[in-house]
Amino acid sequence: MPATQIEEQVSLKLLVNEKTNKVILAEAGKDFVDILFSFLTMPLGNIARLVQESDIGPVGVGCLSSLYASVTNLRKCLLTVTCEEMLLRPRNSSVEYCRSLKLNIDDTEPLKYFMCTNFPRCSHGLLSTFKNERCNCGNLLAHAVSVKRGEVYNGFVKDIATFIVMDDLVVIPNAMDTSFGVLQKCGVKRLSSVQEMTVNIQVLDLLKCALLSKSTLTDLFLVKEPLLNNKSSFDPPIVQNSSTIQIKVKVVMRKSDGKVLFAQGEEDFADFLFSFLTFPLGGVVRMLGGHSSIGSIDGLYNSIDGFNENKYLVAKEMKNRLVDPVLAPQFKLNLQMFPIHEQASPYYRYYQRSGNIDRSPLYIANGYRSNNKNNETYKVMKLVDLKSSGGSLKGYVKGPALFMATDDLVVEQMSPISGVSLLKRLKTPMNDVEEKIVTIGIKEGLSILKASLTSRSALTNGLGHLLLLPEVMEQKWYH
Repeated sequence: MPATQIEEQVSLKLLVNEKTNKVILAEAGKDFVDILFSFLTMPLGNIARLVQESDIGPVGVGCLSSLYASVTNLRKCLLTVTCEEMLLRPRNSSVEYCRSLKLNIDDTEPLKYFMCTNFPRCSHGLLSTFKNERCNCGNLLAHAVSVKRGEVYNGFVKDIATFIVMDDLVVIPNAMDTSFGVLQKCGVKRLSSVQEMTVNIQVLDLLKCALLSKSTLTDLFLVKEPLLNNKSSFDPPIVQNSSTIQIKVKVVMRKSDGKVLFAQGEEDFADFLFSFLTFPLGGVVRMLGGHSSIGSIDGLYNSIDGFNENKYLVAKEMKNRLVDPVLAPQFKLNLQMFPIHEQASPYYRYYQRSGNIDRSPLYIANGYRSNNKNNETYKVMKLVDLKSSGGSLKGYVKGPALFMATDDLVVEQMSPISGVSLLKRLKTPMNDVEEKIVTIGIKEGLSILKASLTSRSALTNGLGHLLLLPEVMEQKWYH
């Protein structure tokens, strides 16, 4: 269940245009704005899980739900149990800032630390945040140890700051002329048509509407449901980054309408798709240049750029944390195509007092330190490599293997039978099928990522510009 405290409530005051039945603006304080900003730090895998809950009912955000469900269905194909945990419950690199939210929907467990069961006799000094990883000595990293930190975080914006939130979640610091300027901009000429409303927030429903609607507050509080069928044409992202990493896949498409039925690739293709689940939402918007077309998220994201970080945010580095959120430590693939960074791992030391390992806490070096240093000894600890093979970080799935992804990103292990079964389900005759071999680079990768969050045709939309090229090699998929 979500970690929301039932006794806590966050209220919001709305100004509503009675004639149009639309929210003009909302007055909000720290509690509500912190909740909105926390959405940008959430990994997509956690969003996929959370949007299946709450009052509005389960909703689908593009292809995210089918991609998420594929992880469980492919459990036997994953390298380790840790890989499954990383994809189904990816970690938030800003989790410490979200813990203090008045309404916190993040239901992931607090970070735990595990040492070698043979410690202190083991000399390797390895530490894991996932249970039952293997130490270099051969024993399991399964001995739980406690962590004590000195710094306490308090959300994202300052306590006394107040804000105006627009219907599309654009957040504006409150000023003397802000409200009147917004009313004029919205075409309100008579204040008699403006009504005040006070509402309580259901955070999960707010998240769903934010992901699906361009008028989040109206749909949440007045219409009572997001515009689930609000379809728009797909605009490929403008790519300003480069990458040397490329993935070759075979695309099976329907000649009559150009729809991609499925794509076939090796382990790197499956890893590429599954890595989407680890990306923080704000990081996705940044990679798409602030134009993700995901509900009202662009308005929320782009409004942060105009904030005076010294005046409104709890720390100067907070703006960068929100507009360029990074992956949690150890979550970046070794061969990562996308321009996204990973949070540096903290520098760990194990402090031992009285010689009893069961009562000795683990301290982070730049955090809490005991004043009784004369009775302490310490050992520098290092996080064990995850998904390791020969010392280098690998992916999530086992190989050698072939994987198939449908247009809506249902991923499964490829076989001739699975391909035929899919064609039968889609009622596509063999003479209407062709295959093309294409290469996914950064442009195609970002297009697939964007399409996966805004449509049910991630491959058709994401690879459409390639499939129109006559020089792309054709080859029968069933050979």
